[in-house]
Amino acid sequence: MRIADDFGLGRKHDQVILSLIEARRLDGTSVMVNTAIATADIAQLRALRNAGAHVGLHLNLTQALPGRAPVWPLSTLIQPLPGVRLPEAVAASLDRQVEEFVALFGSLPDHYDGHQHCHCFPKIAPLVARLPFGSQTWVRAPIPATWTGRWRNLQAAGAKGLVIMTLAARARAIFMNAELRANSDFSGLLRLNDPANVRRWLPLLLSEAGPDCLVMLHPGDAADVMQCAGHAPESRSCETEILLERAVT
Repeated sequence: MRIADDFGLGRKHDQVILSLIEARRLDGTSVMVNTAIATADIAQLRALRNAGAHVGLHLNLTQALPGRAPVWPLSTLIQPLPGVRLPEAVAASLDRQVEEFVALFGSLPDHYDGHQHCHCFPKIAPLVARLPFGSQTWVRAPIPATWTGRWRNLQAAGAKGLVIMTLAARARAIFMNAELRANSDFSGLLRLNDPANVRRWLPLLLSEAGPDCLVMLHPGDAADVMQCAGHAPESRSCETEILLERAVT
């Protein structure tokens, strides 16, 4: 299953993601809820969801977007959260994002994942586990099932990949203890600040992904004025080009 992150980041990115879902190069996307998403794009994504596309909630605690507040530095969130006030504020933000998603799409998300994998952070994963889950809702665990897959993703992502997998292993245990469903396999860790890395590794990760593997993707348009820190705009366009060459099987 190929799922694109970051729907809602910018109109050009959104239109790329919609076109890739329509062309069956993607199986779905996860949405960063905010007030700037075009009404027509929401309507199109709802129609694609009704036709079978997976639409999830991309929980966001770090990216400033219209109508979205507050956000926190990644370095603050990834550490054990001191005191009580910050976890309460994070929990309130997560609850509000779920409410906004339901208002936009009429039902709970098909899945949850997190911008910069925030849903796997030690003190945030338990808050995610308390969110409302439908009978078919699942949560992303960004860790490959096999040592071969882990090694390949580490080659592609470097040290960042080891951090993500370590956090994901702990978060998966929290989700399982809460009796939540998660993907059985995963791939898609890349150095997104390096377009050459994306060109080298993404085709290989796609070709090696089995039918039960969730592949995380970040297609978009380098010309969009909205971009994420740590993501080279050219990497998004590169992912788009690679996906257009490869149909979903």
